[in-house]
Amino acid sequence: MADGKKIQFIAELSINHLGMVNIAKAMIKSAKEAGASFIKIKIKDVGNYYERSKKWRNYDFKLYRKSLELSIKDIEEINRYCKKLKIKWFSTIHDKYGLEVIKKYKPPFYKIASMDGKNTELFDLVLSQCKKDKVPLIYSTGGENKNNLENIIDKVKKNKIKTYLLHTVSVYPTPRGHSNINYIDKLIEKYSSEDIKIGYSGHEEGYAATLLASRKNILMIERHITLSRNYKIHHIDAALLPNEYKNMVDLVYDMYEEDTKIVREISKKESDFLNNKKYS
Repeated sequence: MADGKKIQFIAELSINHLGMVNIAKAMIKSAKEAGASFIKIKIKDVGNYYERSKKWRNYDFKLYRKSLELSIKDIEEINRYCKKLKIKWFSTIHDKYGLEVIKKYKPPFYKIASMDGKNTELFDLVLSQCKKDKVPLIYSTGGENKNNLENIIDKVKKNKIKTYLLHTVSVYPTPRGHSNINYIDKLIEKYSSEDIKIGYSGHEEGYAATLLASRKNILMIERHITLSRNYKIHHIDAALLPNEYKNMVDLVYDMYEEDTKIVREISKKESDFLNNKKYS
């Protein structure tokens, strides 16, 4: 059984800020008020990361994606704003550029996404930075094959890097019944240790699968957040509105409180009602 009070909640802004720092700041404020422990953004050299021939809804994907990227000036402002709100932030590392940008801010984590797990050069650079800064690695396991995951686990163990292994399904949104939450049990059984903890990065619509995951022995939950699902951008249907994010966090805590006792106790209030028909 997971201790709901120990779960760390990450609010992933993704591209839901539309490349506008004022929207990003509003998201950060809403995320903190909703119970997020950390803020996560994306930083990458879009011009080199994506192929120009790729299309999305008749748009050149690279140009479309570049329009949604935060500038260095924006990132500086986000850093100041997070300090003001007293909430820590970090970024997924997709390339060397992203690593160079984020490391000067001394983030609480470095994260590598599922899609970049086989980039050995990048993984080794991030691992080295984790070791240098003495901070944990977060790694998502979406679509991960067994051999590559074993190699990753061997590396983090060899380098003595504390790691959060996040179960995820890289489909946005993940259809109902396809989040494969019970696979978390296998990850816990095989990899959980003092230095390797298991978590969940959810992409489902709503948060039913996230609540189910929270009942496992996990210590981290990551969900996308947005101020609106009317934005015409990819992956938006996998994001939670601030009130939904807050409801999710509150329910995780409430479920933990309801699941802490084994012995049946009859309170005075219950006894008064049953025996004396005393109505409150």
